[in-house]
Amino acid sequence: MTGPRKANALREQGVKAAKQGTARQANYNPNSTATEAQLQRVMALLRIGPQTSHDLLKAGIYHPPRRIRDLRERGHIISTERVTLTDRDGYRHCGCAEYALVREVR
Repeated sequence: MTGPRKANALREQGVKAAKQGTARQANYNPNSTATEAQLQRVMALLRIGPQTSHDLLKAGIYHPPRRIRDLRERGHIISTERVTLTDRDGYRHCGCAEYALVREVR
């Protein structure tokens, strides 16, 4: 299975796992956009330290607020603080979310 069919299968697999609320430890391609793969990347980044929504977007997280919500629904405690940041092109972004992992559910 290749192309769009494989992408749809991976996405469905991630959506199903998120709905079931189970922590899956599947080995995903680092470039996978499956929900479960994105959740694993978000958690890995948050374990390192606070991350802005801009940081998460650069890591391939397509809708950071939704992924954070998914993690909160699983019981993780994640704080949100609004910050102002300047991107590499010099544009200021006011009210950008910065997420920090307070407590992780194992």
